[in-house]
Amino acid sequence: MKKWVKVVLYSLLGIVVIIGGVIGYFYYQHDWKYEVNEKKYPNNIGHLSIVNKDFNLCNEDRIIGWFANAAMYTPIFNGSKSSFKKYILEHYISTDDTDNGFLNLRFIINCKGEVGRMEINELDIDYKPSKFSPNLVKQIIKLSSRKENWKISSIKGEQLDSYMYLIYKIEDGEISEILP
Repeated sequence: MKKWVKVVLYSLLGIVVIIGGVIGYFYYQHDWKYEVNEKKYPNNIGHLSIVNKDFNLCNEDRIIGWFANAAMYTPIFNGSKSSFKKYILEHYISTDDTDNGFLNLRFIINCKGEVGRMEINELDIDYKPSKFSPNLVKQIIKLSSRKENWKISSIKGEQLDSYMYLIYKIEDGEISEILP
């Protein structure tokens, strides 16, 4: 084949690929990308607000998730996950509350092992916003945020901040499950 024919064919192929990319981008913007209704969903899942100014992170840009590669990061539970659950269940003092639903805690464990930036979501059994007894919520937060529950995450000796979440399933004021 002549050289000029190859140049024309490769140029046409390049133009087709560029046009296909542009069409794909606009198709994504129009049909696949969706707007978030901020009135209906006011919480930003990826960010935990700064409530306590005394709680400091080592590196705001490098907060790792506890679910990360276990071979690369140290475990987050001090002891084990089952020992954490055992501690919570043994020290939780049952109240006369009849609350049912899910108490979700999201928080960060800083490089000093301190818990902060906690977000609390109370949901009924149908996953609709609800309010539990303040005593039940305070007790679970106090038990969960003990420094002794958590190991400081590290990579190659560098101590890091970690993101963590816990979901407590509540049935008749009792903790029936701790997830994940």
